[in-house]
Amino acid sequence: MNASPAKILIVDDEPNVLKALSRLLKAYATVTVESAEEALLIAEQQAFDLVISDYRMPGINGIDFLILFKRLQPDAIRVVLTGFADLEGAQHAINEAEVFRFINKPWSNLEIVHVVESGLAHKRMLLENRALADQVRAQQKLLAEKDALIRALEAEEPGITKVHWAADGSIILDDADLE
Repeated sequence: MNASPAKILIVDDEPNVLKALSRLLKAYATVTVESAEEALLIAEQQAFDLVISDYRMPGINGIDFLILFKRLQPDAIRVVLTGFADLEGAQHAINEAEVFRFINKPWSNLEIVHVVESGLAHKRMLLENRALADQVRAQQKLLAEKDALIRALEAEEPGITKVHWAADGSIILDDADLE
């Protein structure tokens, strides 16, 4: 069974950028919007695997948008598209929005594709790690419950959990049989 293509939200106030990125990422299910406000409304209704946002947009800037988006969809990978270098903005994006990558305008098509592929692989790894951690926690809970049961049995009947086995698989009932 083939998995459905990853869903990518692209947010930029320039229609030409949206068209170019949409064409470049045609292997994915892309949704394009021209404003952060509209993107947030869509994000309340649809789940996305990855979001690419322009840094400078009218209204809500890209970083503030990604911070709000992260609250709605914390597992989505966040990418910033920017036409200028701003160390303070980059620091804010990394610390608050947990941005996966920055892509500079004008971009390289190979770079965009690589960032999207590595971002989606990163998301898969994070989700797999979470599932494994959940599995470990469930196993630890079962072991703790079994340990508590054994302690309760021992408290009620001391020695009941200390079984001595013979080589043939039978239970040895008398300590004298051990010699």
